[in-house]
Amino acid sequence: MAERDEARKQAAEAFYGALGGHGDAARRVGWESAEAHALRLWAMVEALAPVETLPSLIDVGCGEGALLPVLREAGFAGSYHGEDVREGAIGRAKAAHAGDPGARFAAVDSFGGGAVGRAAAVVCSGTLNTVSGEGVDHDAEVCAALAAMWERAEEVLALDVAVADRHAEGVGIARVDLMRLWEAARALAPVVVVREDVIAGEALLVLSRGRARAFSRRRSGPEHAVARAKVLLSGGEAAAALAEVEGALTARAELVRGAALGALGRAQAALDALTRAAVAGEVEGDRALVFEAKLAMAPCLWRLGARRAAETLLEGLAEASDEARAHLFELVMARRDVARAERVAATIEDPWVRRELEQRLARVRG
Repeated sequence: MAERDEARKQAAEAFYGALGGHGDAARRVGWESAEAHALRLWAMVEALAPVETLPSLIDVGCGEGALLPVLREAGFAGSYHGEDVREGAIGRAKAAHAGDPGARFAAVDSFGGGAVGRAAAVVCSGTLNTVSGEGVDHDAEVCAALAAMWERAEEVLALDVAVADRHAEGVGIARVDLMRLWEAARALAPVVVVREDVIAGEALLVLSRGRARAFSRRRSGPEHAVARAKVLLSGGEAAAALAEVEGALTARAELVRGAALGALGRAQAALDALTRAAVAGEVEGDRALVFEAKLAMAPCLWRLGARRAAETLLEGLAEASDEARAHLFELVMARRDVARAERVAATIEDPWVRRELEQRLARVRG
């Protein structure tokens, strides 16, 4: 570990050392122009949006801290921690941003044993483009660095790299096999975005622990909260779905709230919300809403021990709906009543659904 730490430090000094006296800040940190540097920084901020909701951020390989004012201009008011292996760059960063009480900087190897702490967001711009020694598998090093940074990111990680088949060879520039990095990212994070529409020859990867941040910058108004919550719920992000409809008082919001609470294992709270949704649907004459609410009540009743009530509810709904029949099938299968499950499956009108249930029954029969 110590040898690799030292090799990375020497490689950084070898690449950036000769640039340290340049009068242009972008050139000092290895960018071909101030315009390209600024564009990349804004692309990073855009990937993190909405930045005003982030409480903290770690900037890996921060250089002179050029990202910080861009973040502040975009509305980031959280704590900022910049790290760089080069002490000279950190010294200039501290001097440049001494007036920002929410910023701190440290000379540390972010991929070695000295890096500590986590933050809502972690960013890494250009740091992984430096060759770090002869005979080193750079792709393996980048994938390892990706995993290390992901461990420190509570919500989102954004990094950019030079891509091997899109970026011309340059002095000291290490290029990455994008497909290998993408596969490594997908093995770590449930949501991965790859963009190659900013700087030519480079890719921006964004790893997220959920879709809520991206949704909030699309259909952002409260009128779209239910739509966002339903999509989040379908993707298994029940907590994020619940947060989307917090404070919303419509019947549809109650329906989604109940479904999210149920997915989180809060059966009684879910049942209460679904009951409110059903009552509101009755008042509004929204038969579809009443049906959806009652259908969602059944698993809540089951979890609360009211199994006969759950079954009776589904039996009533099953008279007019394949969806309810499929739910009833699941319930009786849970009771291992295969004979009744066969009878329920036979009433399914949708051929695709019926075939799926019959295949399950065939597996149970042996």
